[in-house]
Amino acid sequence: MTRPLLKFCGNQSFEDTQAAVESQADFIGFIFTDKSKRTVKPKQVADWVKRLGPIIDKKLVGVFADDSLEKINSVLQEVPLNLIQLHGQESPEQVASIKRAISLPIWKAMHHDKMTLCKMRCYRNRVEGFVIDTKVKGQIGGTGISFDWSSVPEYMREAVRQHVPCFVAGGITAENISKLLRFRPIGIDLASGIERAHHKDRRLIRKIEEKVCGNGDKAASVGEKVQYR
Repeated sequence: MTRPLLKFCGNQSFEDTQAAVESQADFIGFIFTDKSKRTVKPKQVADWVKRLGPIIDKKLVGVFADDSLEKINSVLQEVPLNLIQLHGQESPEQVASIKRAISLPIWKAMHHDKMTLCKMRCYRNRVEGFVIDTKVKGQIGGTGISFDWSSVPEYMREAVRQHVPCFVAGGITAENISKLLRFRPIGIDLASGIERAHHKDRRLIRKIEEKVCGNGDKAASVGEKVQYR
């Protein structure tokens, strides 16, 4: 059996990062764009990663939103990221240009609405993954608000057609994740749902893991749910 991939995003401190590293998450996210309440500085993250280096077995994801290539490169000079997540209005052409310049896998985040499926198709062969988040005016994500999950199967089918993973984000908690799991998401992206007083909470993390990983299932891997490029 395989479980959904897990991404714990919006880590804001060494303690947050340590909790994520010691969890069953597959990906750890840090937000570098200035458009978020969870923005962190590259030097901070570099220090946390260095201190935890020997035990880190997760992929590190850097989140940007309509940021310049210069800014992305400046972060990469400090932090050994494995993936870039673009959470702004980046066009397929802009994504392709960034990809050529940095040579790292790119995930494109987009907000759920009636055009999302069509937008996903426009990024085919341009990105290595998707994140579908809740649309809240003036905010890029991390709102703690969920969207209508009945659309999730459609998004997952499109991701499978493109041979890439697709994560569901927005308002996922230990109380409602069982409902989301019925729609069989490939990946689940959490920030506020594993936080208490704006910091990652190990008890909430354990509750999520009990729901997602309780049967000892392993995460999806190459050749299972999706074929990663």
